[in-house]
Amino acid sequence: MKVVAHREKLAHVVQLAGTICPSRSPRPILESLLLECDDHSGTIMATDLEVGVRLEVPDLDVEVPGKTLLPYRLTSSVLREIGEEQIRLESDGQKVLLFGSRCEFQFPTADATEYPVIPAFEGKAYHSFSARTLREMLVRTEFAVEVDATRFNLGGVYLELAENSAIAVATDGRRLARQEGPATQVGDHVPKEHVIIPARAVQLIQRIIGDGDEEIKLAVEEGKIFVMMGTSTFYARLVDARFPKWRDVFPKDPERIRVDLRVGEFAAAMRQAAIVVDAKHPGVWTTFTSGKLVLATRGSDYGESRVELPISYEGEDMTLRLDPRFMLEFLKVLDDDATFTWKVWQPESPVLAETSDGYAYIVMPLISS
Repeated sequence: MKVVAHREKLAHVVQLAGTICPSRSPRPILESLLLECDDHSGTIMATDLEVGVRLEVPDLDVEVPGKTLLPYRLTSSVLREIGEEQIRLESDGQKVLLFGSRCEFQFPTADATEYPVIPAFEGKAYHSFSARTLREMLVRTEFAVEVDATRFNLGGVYLELAENSAIAVATDGRRLARQEGPATQVGDHVPKEHVIIPARAVQLIQRIIGDGDEEIKLAVEEGKIFVMMGTSTFYARLVDARFPKWRDVFPKDPERIRVDLRVGEFAAAMRQAAIVVDAKHPGVWTTFTSGKLVLATRGSDYGESRVELPISYEGEDMTLRLDPRFMLEFLKVLDDDATFTWKVWQPESPVLAETSDGYAYIVMPLISS
């Protein structure tokens, strides 16, 4: 195999594929990337057997087609350190050679035919998203995923697909984030299984789709999810479990308190109040009173705090205690100048925050001892 590549573009693809390539594996072959070239193009592939990716290398001049394994650590280091605009890559199946105008590198390589097959999706049934929509759905929910590996049915983002829409949901049992978004069903794409995308796969999907707004094709097939953007394809094994009945956690009765808050102002007040929170006295006491919201901490070894925020509220006082981390993680995924509606029922009942673009976040207050 012989190719000439634009160094920076090849380095970008290698770096992206390398996020999947394990640094240490019982199967050393997985520590390499597979480069496969036909007469006109080249594709780099990587997998750890749970997730995998196929990425086309742009501006690749194929002189002799073929395939070879590229040791990820060595290849990425060379591409990062040399200052060449173009680089020549050759392989005879036993070694890889990288040439610049004034440098040369040679690595041993394994048999490319032994690399695991990276599944490709060629079906005609899928859901179509804009990259912006899918990215927003994942960003606004992934932080609520359960990190305890024993609760594996909560260890990912649940995706519910309909004809013209989709819903992403994540929960750790103490809070729940839900984001709705537009999506278009193409063909008869109706997944029959619970689509729970593992947390690591959620992060990788965001990296692969990047900051653009291209069309994303998403398909579920035989326990795997495929995400396709242009000529690039990502796949991951789904979590084999049933997601809980998430709609049941939303209160059905009318709320007692309803106020509109600006994200940046509330986040600043919460951060200030939380400065003196300690492990023995967690939580920020949050009091709704006439014309203002009072955030306070007390009993901490670090001292006490009190922060007031003007709000449009006239009604009876109510105090609840909230985990500041849970609130700040929710606020972090919103723009500072955005607003949300906060609904409260009872001091020890779930509180609900909603935006006008289909986002909802429900969290349990801390129970006073």
